[in-house]
Amino acid sequence: MFQQSSPTDLSNVPLAVARVIQHLSRLVPGKMDRNAFFQILSRQLRLLFNYDRFCINLYDAEREFLNLFTAADGTVVESLSNTRIAKNTVAGMAIASRKPVVINDLASQDLGDTPLPLASVGLNATIALPLILNREVIGTLHVSFVRQPDNVVEILNFLLELSPVLTTFLFAVLAEERSSASGNRDPAPADASGSAPLVDRLLETQDMARVMSVARKVAKLHIPVLIIGETGTGKSMLARWLHRRSPRRAANFVKVNCPSLAPTLFESEMFGYAKGAFTGAYAKRIGRIEMAQSGTLFLDEIGELSPDMQSKLLQVMEENSFERVGEARSIGVDIRVLSATNIDLERALIEGCLRRDLFYRLASVILRLPPLRQRKNDIPILVEYFISQFSRQWDLRPPRLSRGVLSDLCDHDWPGNIRELRNVISRLLLHSLDGAVTESFVREALHEWEPGAEASAPASPEAVPAVEGRPPHAGAGPCSGPALPTLEENERAHILEALRLTGGRLSGPRGAAALLGVPRSTLQHRLRKLGITP
Repeated sequence: MFQQSSPTDLSNVPLAVARVIQHLSRLVPGKMDRNAFFQILSRQLRLLFNYDRFCINLYDAEREFLNLFTAADGTVVESLSNTRIAKNTVAGMAIASRKPVVINDLASQDLGDTPLPLASVGLNATIALPLILNREVIGTLHVSFVRQPDNVVEILNFLLELSPVLTTFLFAVLAEERSSASGNRDPAPADASGSAPLVDRLLETQDMARVMSVARKVAKLHIPVLIIGETGTGKSMLARWLHRRSPRRAANFVKVNCPSLAPTLFESEMFGYAKGAFTGAYAKRIGRIEMAQSGTLFLDEIGELSPDMQSKLLQVMEENSFERVGEARSIGVDIRVLSATNIDLERALIEGCLRRDLFYRLASVILRLPPLRQRKNDIPILVEYFISQFSRQWDLRPPRLSRGVLSDLCDHDWPGNIRELRNVISRLLLHSLDGAVTESFVREALHEWEPGAEASAPASPEAVPAVEGRPPHAGAGPCSGPALPTLEENERAHILEALRLTGGRLSGPRGAAALLGVPRSTLQHRLRKLGITP
């Protein structure tokens, strides 16, 4: 049993914060080791107040993943994975709101389809704070209790005062790790997980040289950029790279997943709303555009917006202002707009799927990301990167892949591009726990079959069956090809296959969302849209 803290320990918050900082500062002259940092911090917190569990998560904004910074102090929660999706977690609530979250009855919370792991081990109260650096959430801090303490308000005020300085220390620890890993060379800018962004690993490759030569020039400008390329080629990653190297990098990078925006909610999501604007609007809400003020607004899959939503977005770009729902006052906006799409631009413009006037606004510069099948020289670099990434996250010894395995990986067409490659590498590493990674398993992971296995072999283009209710060569819509299944039909088949391979499981490291390389919330949205019941 830990000694109960005196109620006067937090009576002077500035003094308490100063004492914690003083002890953490002892690490600065030496090596900034994350374990030493966490031990000093947890020891100092226990001197100020009693808790039953304390931990820090790092936030990977690109994949919307949480990674445990180091082993938690206190109660062990075996059901809590060290790497997990942020959606439907207390940490996710703090990240989404960018404000502290205080819960005094965890058992009553319903954030997903399973009970909260903390509640399952008897923890009933928790405080979660987002750790924000340069307006980007890089992690979350959590203290949990079997019973909410009487001085919870004092604890919260102390953590709020401490968190900005703590975030700086945390970033310094990660920077020290990167510097040591690179032999004290000048490291590339890092993401929230402490690793150099993947785009930086590809800057010097021959296949990406042409794209990146243009990207370096436009990164410093304020003009809109449209990034085009197939699904999984890294469009979102490149958008973040442009923001981090722009004059707006100190402000927010706000990503909008256009397919998830319902037409009826477009204005409230993008423009925000005033208190009392409609039933349920109990407080003013800031929209995505206002969140990106002085920063970057990234519109992912812009081609999925309806014509009406495209018109409203165009008006904002032309007038550099907008109005919150329920307000008549215009708000000036200073943002840089980056957008991405995987649609056929020429066809979309001809057939009206994408407004020409909006296209001209968005596409001052177009960056075209080549598919992975045209970047064969990059595959070994990507394989090495993903093996290193997964091995570090899962605490595994990196396996050595034979020349035959690498050859099979390089010969694959990669219809899912980098996202598909990442998922395949994760399967290979899991397989390596049972033995060497063989060429036959690689072919299985790539969904390839040996010659002669006609029952399992994919059909040839001439043998593609007609979709039920539609002739083989009938068009299915204004933006679909005349002799192919629609994009929706292909997506449905792809998701159903992922559900089959994962036994219907959506979340977790072996769930369908991880296999497809998308956040669970995105997969759930697509399931609802396609009418699929897992």
